Amino acid sequence: MIDQRYRPPFLPQISMPYEIVLQKLDEEGVKYEIIEINPNENDDINPLQGITFGDEVEKANIDDNNPIWIAGDNNNICDGHHRYIFALSNNIPLKAVKIGLNEKDACRLLNKIQDIYEYEQSRGMEEVEMQGAINYYGGDENQFLNSLEEDNTNLNVSGDTGTNNKTVIGYRKDPIKENSVVGNFFMLKPVEGFDKYEIEFNNLLDLHSMGVTYKDGQEPLDIMAKIWFPNINFEKISEQYGMPSINLKNKAIAEKAMKLGYDGIKYGDTLIQGLK
Repeated sequence: MIDQRYRPPFLPQISMPYEIVLQKLDEEGVKYEIIEINPNENDDINPLQGITFGDEVEKANIDDNNPIWIAGDNNNICDGHHRYIFALSNNIPLKAVKIGLNEKDACRLLNKIQDIYEYEQSRGMEEVEMQGAINYYGGDENQFLNSLEEDNTNLNVSGDTGTNNKTVIGYRKDPIKENSVVGNFFMLKPVEGFDKYEIEFNNLLDLHSMGVTYKDGQEPLDIMAKIWFPNINFEKISEQYGMPSINLKNKAIAEKAMKLGYDGIKYGDTLIQGLK
């Protein structure tokens, strides 16, 4: 039975393709076993999350590309509670990856793999070229944000009239990109092979202070884009620019944050974005 405990903070939230997770486990030399379970028959599978959300359970993907992740010592679920509840409710089997580590070490490693993946995805967006947008708006890059706000009539966001001075320790694999149009991303947790930076912010936007939270599989940039640009169809615009919509969202968010007087954005406990 699942009791009514809240979600333990150490549980990972895996949003990366599971094949990449398996590749990283191989690189770490960690053994694992891919199995099929039926929650109504395998009563030795133990949920660690006491509360799930009905709407997330209904949207859960039960297929070979979305397994649950369990610890090898006690079959505790590290990630995939909504998928587990969906399979339990519908009496169907689902795929599981049983990691050959104890619960604590399995969760720690999955968190590390996910954090590095998110950093790598964000780092790729530093390379974004806005030439398509510049050409579209007659050579004026600033018109990109202006046009979004014209189409976003319900936008009601104000900047922080004070300052939020912070000195943050961040970790980064590559040198700082001085000319990146969206700034530079840093991890907030030390990683072997990453350089350590002490970053000073005059006015840091902390998403936690805005009450911004995200559930399993949700990307912080997607959540921020919906909050700041609720009327904008980034997917449609991305077809005009010939670039991924997530890059456009990142550009719009970075420009909006700077317009409001922020020089950085803190995404949860793993990533921070230093703006120009």
